[in-house]
Amino acid sequence: MGDHCEQTIRNLSRYIDRELTEADVRKVKAHLDDCPPCDEVFEFQAEMKRLVRKECCTDDAPARLRAWVRQLATEKPKPAG
Repeated sequence: MGDHCEQTIRNLSRYIDRELTEADVRKVKAHLDDCPPCDEVFEFQAEMKRLVRKECCTDDAPARLRAWVRQLATEKPKPAG
């Protein structure tokens, strides 16, 4: 995994939550368009966030779920092979 992948993975949560500058959004989007493994990580994280918001927005999510989601969001993608 190259530096661009690592930087993109670090920015995915902020990208999904629309917390990046326009310039950073363009960088992440361009990388995702050209890197299927990173795009898979993005799709997974986006779906997880969507599900957590849908299922957990009425109450606080259990600490165990929050820790699991946090761990998933920081894991590096497995190399394509």
